[in-house]
Amino acid sequence: MTAISADQPSAGPRPWQVTWTPTFILFLAYLFTIVTGRLPVGTVVMVLALCSLLVQRTTLRIPPFLWLFVAWTMWALVGYAMTLYPEPVEQALIEHGKVFLVALVAVNALRTGTQIRFFIMFVLLSYILFPARSTLVNYLHGYTLFGRAVGPFIYGNPNDLAAHTILLLGPALALWACASRGSPARMLGLGGAALLTVVIVLTQSRGAFLALGAMALPSTITLARRRPRAVVGLAACLGLALYLAPASFWERMQGLSKGTSVETIGEMDPEGSARQRFAVLQAATRIIRDHPGVGVGFGAYEFAQHRYNPALGYLDTHNTYLNVLAETGVPGLALFLGIVISVLRGVRDARRRAGRVFPVEAEMLRGLQYALVGYLIAGVFGSFAKLAFLYVYLALLWCAARVVSAERVAPSARPPRLPHPDRATTAAQRFARWGGSLPHSG
Repeated sequence: MTAISADQPSAGPRPWQVTWTPTFILFLAYLFTIVTGRLPVGTVVMVLALCSLLVQRTTLRIPPFLWLFVAWTMWALVGYAMTLYPEPVEQALIEHGKVFLVALVAVNALRTGTQIRFFIMFVLLSYILFPARSTLVNYLHGYTLFGRAVGPFIYGNPNDLAAHTILLLGPALALWACASRGSPARMLGLGGAALLTVVIVLTQSRGAFLALGAMALPSTITLARRRPRAVVGLAACLGLALYLAPASFWERMQGLSKGTSVETIGEMDPEGSARQRFAVLQAATRIIRDHPGVGVGFGAYEFAQHRYNPALGYLDTHNTYLNVLAETGVPGLALFLGIVISVLRGVRDARRRAGRVFPVEAEMLRGLQYALVGYLIAGVFGSFAKLAFLYVYLALLWCAARVVSAERVAPSARPPRLPHPDRATTAAQRFARWGGSLPHSG
């Protein structure tokens, strides 16, 4: 029995049997609504999930990264007292508080290994059957944005679609790593990774392509050392995606070479998005220079940019880190990075300590960790700091690391192995505590 599924006693339920708690069930329902957009009941379900925390028998968990989230929110409140745009900042802070509550439910819903494993499968299937499937159907029917694949609901922007798909690659890789060979779960992980890679390529997102490359390189090196056969599966996923890539994808990737010079940056793409991003970058630089302490206010960047450069209109930074820096200042960016780094450090420590004892679980954590790193790289080309997806994923990583760390203690509890007796010692010396004469046969 592996550590990720060994959270039940040996005489109790089977390893795959999930502990169904009200919080866990409601959290799954909420994730289905925000991932697929099929049921407009997300707020009601989350309120019920928060109420379930009040009646749960276990202790409420608030990990360090959520305390840092609270500190970041408090600093944003300082900016609210000084901003020129109080109305949008107030609304953004309210939504930010809701994101905190979602993350709080997540860390208290995912308590056992089987719950985490089922959650990974549930979210992966939900994403494949709805957003990913709809994206492929749209692409096959010619419904694209300048030839780039787009999805339904909140996935209408190709860059955001690619970034969120990268984040879902983590559960696919984790499922592939922790499931037994030949099992349906392992096939789901491998097939899901291949399908999601195809979706990423069809979006033609340059940021996502760079993030995918950054994920593939260490993954290939690790698999080559520990599981050489798995490299074939990874290469097949990437090869299939690149084979299905249209000619416009390669033309768009070649445009990356134009981004090394200010004179040629406008030639990166035919729709002119690179030139617009460069103008936004210049405006953001001016805003940050004028407001380095508390920023212009949480959620007020678009209004500040319109004030600095009315010709651009109300545009976002399209950069997570510039957005946080412009809206909450240098301390705000430090707190945001602290949220992410605290989780990544915990995952790294749990993965290293469990590497020899539970290698399968270590690989699962590695897949989840690499997907987050890829998402953070894609964050250079998109603003994701206010989205609940990021913090739910951080909660998943924290819970998985905690479960693996807890199971890592089991081998150390085994009694020490007795040393082999020296052949030169006599029987009386070997059994010095024997109260009487040694027994004789016959």
